[in-house]
Amino acid sequence: MKKKAWYGMALLCILFFSAICFTGCGKEKKQGTPVDISYINKNETKLVKEKHYLEGTDTKEKIVEVLTLLCTMPDNKELRATLTSGINIITYALDGDQVTVSLSEKYREIPRTTEVLTRAAIVRSLTAIDGVSCVMLTVNGEPLTDSSGNTVGVMTADMFVDNAGTKVPEEDTKVTLRLYFANKDGDGLVAVNRELTHNADVSNVSMEKVVLEQLIKGPANNETYPTINPDTKVVSVTVQDGVCYINFDSAFETAINNVTTDVTIYSIVNSLSELSNINKVQFSIDGDSDKRFRDKYDFSTVFERNLSLAD
Repeated sequence: MKKKAWYGMALLCILFFSAICFTGCGKEKKQGTPVDISYINKNETKLVKEKHYLEGTDTKEKIVEVLTLLCTMPDNKELRATLTSGINIITYALDGDQVTVSLSEKYREIPRTTEVLTRAAIVRSLTAIDGVSCVMLTVNGEPLTDSSGNTVGVMTADMFVDNAGTKVPEEDTKVTLRLYFANKDGDGLVAVNRELTHNADVSNVSMEKVVLEQLIKGPANNETYPTINPDTKVVSVTVQDGVCYINFDSAFETAINNVTTDVTIYSIVNSLSELSNINKVQFSIDGDSDKRFRDKYDFSTVFERNLSLAD
């Protein structure tokens, strides 16, 4: 059995301080081992890599430096520290090529959309170190679980697809979306194909966000009916591992016309599931994924396509 190297908080603090000193108070010398550190952008919609140069000579020293960088505000003001808001690293362990990081209880308070990005940033940054190929996260020593209560387990960098999503095609090309709107009675869904031409309105916008914006915009004729309050704003939308995480503002809670709650939810889920990179959807409102939606659905639920409502 391989020997585990456990480091207590006091030792971590000492090593973290040393690692910070290596960086020259934020101004790194371009020498040492280059490594890409993943940070979260200010809008919490994607990861951005920044190159740093590690001074450590062995794997354990490099791990400490990377963990320090993940806890430190980057120079780029468009990004933020990956581990913030009082989230502390309690311990870490290196066992062969696997790093196990134990985080404080505060980690459980991260909104689901942000947690997925945080998890991806930690794994990608640590596995950028030679000699580290996988990562396990725990919270106060307990295995990390997903929104369904399943243990996340050991993670590798290739488990996380690029979170920027599928982009709209380049200029002068067209894309066809399959959107689901309400029927006349508001108790069923009608599938509609909508063709969009690439223009300034959809340039550099992920397909996931385009789908949501088109649903909010509503149908183009009187044969189908809107499912979402038109005042609704998309705060953020990210995709990881086939799951689309949507954060709406509070206007989403307001029902429109006589549309049922099922129709509102599954117009979104079914429309997004038409994209090749999405098979599940989780909602939150103003960052809260623990509340109930219209006294029917628990937003900690991950929703899958439901075609039984489609006419």
